[in-house]
Amino acid sequence: MARFTESGRQCISYAVSDHPAGPFVDLNPEPFVCQLDQGGSIDPEPFVAPDGSLYLLWKNDGSRAAACRVALQPAAQRRWTHAAGRTASPDPKDQAWEEPLIENPTMYFHDGKYYLLYSANWYEGPNYAVGYAVCDSPSGPCTSPGHADPRLRWAARGAGETSFFTDADGSLWLAYHAWIVPNVGYPVGMRQLHLERVTFEGGDLQAGQPMSDDQ
Repeated sequence: MARFTESGRQCISYAVSDHPAGPFVDLNPEPFVCQLDQGGSIDPEPFVAPDGSLYLLWKNDGSRAAACRVALQPAAQRRWTHAAGRTASPDPKDQAWEEPLIENPTMYFHDGKYYLLYSANWYEGPNYAVGYAVCDSPSGPCTSPGHADPRLRWAARGAGETSFFTDADGSLWLAYHAWIVPNVGYPVGMRQLHLERVTFEGGDLQAGQPMSDDQ
């Protein structure tokens, strides 16, 4: 994600290298994804489906000025070249707590379903939170889980920007950031990395077991 100088908007690009340690070079003459008519494009997140298909999730940078939507686009031949075809929008923004924006999509496949996590509300406030929707395919349709409120309940204030990872024992975790209370919001506040285990119970995603100090 970088500033597209010609437009002043934030857009998504990518760099490539022959080695994991770099150097990485962006050889693209223009941004990979840039929805200028929707404020720009931010928060890219790759997702590999069980069949090996590669997707890119992101959101338009509408913020308060325009409607925000989560988008998903297939990537061709497991390379970061913009694929032909439609851009699907598994858009979960349908509850009051999600205003004024949604962002930071990430996806995980479990037991035949695709779990789309997203951050919502306003990142500089204590009500910023993580919700999720359950999708039939990477491109949807996606619906809120069976209970009324899809938010993940954590003690941390202003939690957001989740990413899945699996540890050496095969346990599933979420990494996210949250404010260090009592100072929530800039310029005095700071955000801290948090880790929580993930489980699935009756189709519901559960994430509420913080890592202890001795782990």
